Parts: sequence; C-alpha cells; structure tokens
Amino acid sequence: MIRLIYSYGHFFVMDRTYGIKRLPGEAWIRIFKGIRVIIIRAGTFVELQKDVEDCFGEQARALFYDAGVRAGRESAKVLLEEWKERGTDFLARLKEFYSSEGVGWFKIREINVNQPKHEGYIRIEQSFIAEEYGRSERPVCDFLSGYFAGVLEQVFGGEFSCSETKCIAKGDPFCEFRFERS
Repeated sequence: MIRLIYSYGHFFVMDRTYGIKRLPGEAWIRIFKGIRVIIIRAGTFVELQKDVEDCFGEQARALFYDAGVRAGRESAKVLLEEWKERGTDFLARLKEFYSSEGVGWFKIREINVNQPKHEGYIRIEQSFIAEEYGRSERPVCDFLSGYFAGVLEQVFGGEFSCSETKCIAKGDPFCEFRFERS
C-alpha cells in the first residue's frame, strides 16, 4: 500500500516526495513539475455540478465528461513522465496510487482490461462525487467517466469512450466505468 502523508508542505508517498511549492507573496500551490493545483471540498465540486445540471440539463453531463477527459489526459501525461511505467503496468500503479490514503478522489477496486480489444472496466469505491451527490436515479460521475477515458487515451493511444454503468449514488456497491477504444 502507498501511504500519502502531508507534513510541513510536502506529500510523502512511501519513499517518494512530491513537494508542494508556494512562492513568497503568491497564493499558488504547485506540485508535480510545477503544475498549479487547487484544493476544494468535494461538496463544493458536487454543488457546482448540480448547479450546472440545473442550468443545462442533460448537456451538463457532456460538459463534465469533456472536462474529465482533459483532466485525465493532463494527469496521465504527468504521471507517465513521473513513473515511467506503461500500459497495464501503468494502470496497476494508478490503482495503487488512488487506493492509497490521502489522495481523496476514490479508491480503485479493480481494473480489467481486454488488451487486444482495448476494452474493459474500472471499478471504484468511495467516489467523492457519488458520495457527496446523494441518492440519484442515474449515474452521476460523468467527470470521472471522462477522466478515465483521458487517462486511457494517454496510456494506450487512440480515443476511448467510457460510461458509468453502476454508481454508488444509485445504491450500487461501487461505481463501474466501462470503456472501449472508439
């Protein structure tokens, strides 16, 4: 298990340190090769999602999916450079990373990839979106669907589509994301 601990402005991950850099007089937080990040409450993200859904209806799902694709691509680019693993080895490392204490988004329960067809599923627990969203009749983790599609595009090349088929917010025991190469 990877353990993520925050102490004195640094995240320690086993024997790896990802420093958080703050510039004197600036509000910026930078990690992973100087990339600027923000930290928000999971509830704030979900409130924003619900407000966008109220304004745009079903189109909001596509907006969050597309935002997730962009986030997944960029995150995977950084992690591919940082970790050096590729293909299914990268996905195993990603599972380990997101299952560690302190990452905060979710824990990956299982990744299943049919390598020749580039299709499969990812199952997660403790989705920050589903748990904060509350009860829903439909899957609510559109951002994470896009995120996984973006990660898979960087890892395997080509375009991927991903859809959430099970969701904690619907009462399922985990969120499941089915993916395939487009």
